[in-house]
Parts: sequence; C-alpha cells; structure tokens
Amino acid sequence: MIERGKKVFNNVKASLAAGLVVTVLLAGCSTPASLPPKVSVGLNGLRTEGVSLRGQIEKTVGALKDLMSKPQADYSSQFESFSHELDILKEKVEQARQQRVTTETVVEEQFLTWDENLKELKNEESRALAAGRRAATEATYSEIQQKIAELRKVGKPFMTDLTDTRLYLKDDLSKEGLQTMTPTVERIYERKSQVIDRLDAVIEALNNAMKRS
Repeated sequence: MIERGKKVFNNVKASLAAGLVVTVLLAGCSTPASLPPKVSVGLNGLRTEGVSLRGQIEKTVGALKDLMSKPQADYSSQFESFSHELDILKEKVEQARQQRVTTETVVEEQFLTWDENLKELKNEESRALAAGRRAATEATYSEIQQKIAELRKVGKPFMTDLTDTRLYLKDDLSKEGLQTMTPTVERIYERKSQVIDRLDAVIEALNNAMKRS
C-alpha cells in the first residue's frame, strides 16, 4: 500500500532486533508500547475518516437498494438520491486517501528521525530502548498497512461498479434499465459486505493502536 514507507521499513538494521530483545528483558512485554504523539494523531485521523466512510457506504448502498427494490412511478427522485450519496461517498474516499498520505509522511519522518537518533545515542541501554520502541511502532503500523491494503483490494472494484451503475442508469432510467443493471447491483451488494468487513478490520486495528496512546 505505502510505497514510500517500504523503503524505510526495509531499512531496519540488525541492531533494532537486538535492541528489542534487550527492551523486553528490561521492561517486560505485558504492556504494549505507546505510540509517538505525531504518529498517534495521524492514526486517529485515519480512524475518524474510516468511521465516516463506513457510514456513507451504508447510505449509498441503501439508496441504491431503495431504487432497485422499491421503484416508484417516477424513478428520477430515487436515482438522484443514489447519485447524491455516491458523490458524498467519493468525496469521503478522497478525504481518507489524503489522510492516509499525510499519515504516511508523518510516520516516515518519525522512522527517519529514529534511525538518525539511534546512530547518535552512546549509551547502550538507551539505544536498546529506543530501538525497541521503533520496532514495536513499526510492527503496529505494518499491521495497519496490511489491513488497508486488503481493504483497497476490494474497495476499488466496489466503487467501479457503483460508478458504472450510475453512469448507465443516467441515460436508461427505466424498468428495463434497472433489469439490465441487476447483475452489477447484486455484485455491489456482495462486495459491500466484503468492504465493510475489511473496513471494520482497519478500524479495529486503529482502535487497538490508539489504546496504546
């Protein structure tokens, strides 16, 4: 998911692993390490966007279901409702993307700073503790990255089907038009469940991370 961050994460030196071992011996492992303040703020922003996105997915698919399952004599108002909710959903997807990019930058800067500091620390115990904190934060963030990658994998085709449905119905808003798009809409319903499940997994991972802040 995060191309820039991969270079930072792949640059973990052997000293970090050793430092983590020393940290566990010194501090124990019963209490998860808290996150650095800037990283915590970025992840909290992601969590907020994720919760908002989840609600809008429900509204958008709900409006589509209303059009497909309970069509009125005049389809236009129901179609406009679906189209309006889809526009909002697209805006929220973009907001979440921007927040992800911002968070990536903050996290990357944090890791780069840690790497520089580790080179300067002279005390072995301090260096070990700092290395352990870096490694623990990396593990937390890598898990979140993986969850987001899984979400994006199902989210893209889901949004494509929603956009295609609106595009077609815009020029064929009729009983036959609705029937034509029924297979696509049924696929949207299936993918919606997958998207929600993976989005919930992202939110849960963020919640768990925030509990350490």
